[in-house]
Amino acid sequence: MDSALLQFVLDIAHYALPILAGAVLILCFTALLRRQPPSLGRAELVSTEDGEVFPLTTRETAIGSHKSCDLVLDHASVSRLHAVVVCSKNGWFISAVGKENPVSVNEVPVEKRAYLQTGDQIAVGDVTLQFNNR
Repeated sequence: MDSALLQFVLDIAHYALPILAGAVLILCFTALLRRQPPSLGRAELVSTEDGEVFPLTTRETAIGSHKSCDLVLDHASVSRLHAVVVCSKNGWFISAVGKENPVSVNEVPVEKRAYLQTGDQIAVGDVTLQFNNR
């Protein structure tokens, strides 16, 4: 390669690479703006026993009898970490934590996860909660 051609390639690269990098940054930024997290809405769990309302204000809510859980249920049938309620892009779902922790939605046992709809009855051990999302 002669020196004039090499200088021409270097001159083009000097200007083209920063422009290309800027275009990549703009594309990445616009992709991030389009990918918005799902809205939490006004989801809540309501105790069917006493009507106590537990708002779901985070994407993941841990349910159990331990004080570190987001929703503490002080009941002998509820394990330390019993279940997790999650807001995903496909909606709200509940997952049981471990096979020894019985969780059911509308009297159907939860194997891995169960998607939730307004009015669903969730049994966590012997405690029943109603899921509402307005």
